[in-house]
Amino acid sequence: MIDTIKNHHILKEFVAKSCCENDITVTFDDSIANNSYVIIKVDKFYNSQKLAMTPASIDCLIVRKCTNGGYGLTLVELKNIKKGRRINLKNTKEKFNTTLHDFIQIRFQTLFDLDYREIKLYFVSKYEINRRDLGLKMEVLMNVQFRFKNKTLTIHPRMPNPTIKNCYT
Repeated sequence: MIDTIKNHHILKEFVAKSCCENDITVTFDDSIANNSYVIIKVDKFYNSQKLAMTPASIDCLIVRKCTNGGYGLTLVELKNIKKGRRINLKNTKEKFNTTLHDFIQIRFQTLFDLDYREIKLYFVSKYEINRRDLGLKMEVLMNVQFRFKNKTLTIHPRMPNPTIKNCYT
């Protein structure tokens, strides 16, 4: 599947070597081989479509092969913010929703129609998430729920530069 995505006639233009934006990067555990994952810049795909109303979309969609078979999916939004009040809740929710439902389930359903072993949604920012009081916007963001493939997903805040770990079956 990884090679199929990398060679897809449309998506190959949006495959990236790293998930990095706004001076924030996502790293990969050393045990994950470079050829066992693919990073798709979803926002670049939508911006290239020249739509009258470009939908909000996440920065990176990472598909990786799990250690014992199957695949894991990680959706990543990267924000260079330090204060919770700068989180645009409506826009952030739309970004994940667009990627899950339009990009994965409609536009590229034939590629992504799998039963994923692991699905993670990350909101990566410079906002201090280890504080005792996260703030209202971050708390609301963490409680936003998405239904995808009969699973309930929530957004996990992360500080720069989180490491994507192997997924196991």
